[in-house]
Amino acid sequence: MTEPLFTDDDATDAGYRNVRAAENERMKVARQHCEELWAVFEPYADAEFLIEIRKAFDARYWEMYLTTTLIQSGFRVKCPKPGPDVGIVFARRRIWFEATSPQPGAKNSINRVPPRKAISLEENPVVQDVPNDQMMLRYFNSIDLKRQQYEAWIKEGTISPDDALVIALNPRDLGHDGPDADPPRILQAAFPIGAPTVTVDRKTGKPIAVGYEFRDAVKKASGAKVNTGIFLQKEYSCVSGLLCSRVDAANRPDEPGNDFQLVPNPNATSLLPTEFRLKGTYFRVEPGFKVITERPS
Repeated sequence: MTEPLFTDDDATDAGYRNVRAAENERMKVARQHCEELWAVFEPYADAEFLIEIRKAFDARYWEMYLTTTLIQSGFRVKCPKPGPDVGIVFARRRIWFEATSPQPGAKNSINRVPPRKAISLEENPVVQDVPNDQMMLRYFNSIDLKRQQYEAWIKEGTISPDDALVIALNPRDLGHDGPDADPPRILQAAFPIGAPTVTVDRKTGKPIAVGYEFRDAVKKASGAKVNTGIFLQKEYSCVSGLLCSRVDAANRPDEPGNDFQLVPNPNATSLLPTEFRLKGTYFRVEPGFKVITERPS
């Protein structure tokens, strides 16, 4: 390691400051973990990484974690500057990963994801509404920005249009996304599916089928609709898949990558290889929006 990850320089991000200070055992473990990732990631980091991580700790940590996990999974990575965050080759196909961390939105926006209510240990448990639609709008915003960036790289010749693109989201900063939804939000973004449904036999009262309702849009506070199901939209055919993780420096699985959720786009111009898998959960959606879930044995 030629340069330390944590320095005494000014830092506007509270997460960076907390991990740097390491004032309790949990933060000490988090700091050691980050420094171990940095020892692997440093050769692939861009010139501004050590500056940017002091401003947007979770987002830059996610980029570092993603790249390091791919390396530790046995892939040879490439991190072009400029270009996507990290690329690998699998079955002769170049696969690029572009990391993004959806933010709650502008403070004066009526569509902003509201902060979670702080609850002290002395209070009785309180049920809080999860603002799923506002969260989905932030997913779509992040995905669309990365799609536009990817198309610009293709036009500039930075990458080939034959390459696959996986947009890798970490929605931890949204505040409500610790527990996932049913169906998982990554599937709500990819396909026009909503709440779970159960079909019941009228005569026996027994369930005969389970699935998800059709939902092709979410509403903004203004009433304007934003289409869901990006994998069915032509402008997103350059997106080969979505990956999601809720990892952060202090909350992570024992085995790096076990937190990954990956869903391929069956309508992508450049498909992910059929046999391509990462650690974690793999979603395959069949006709009729039947969700097949695979997890490593």
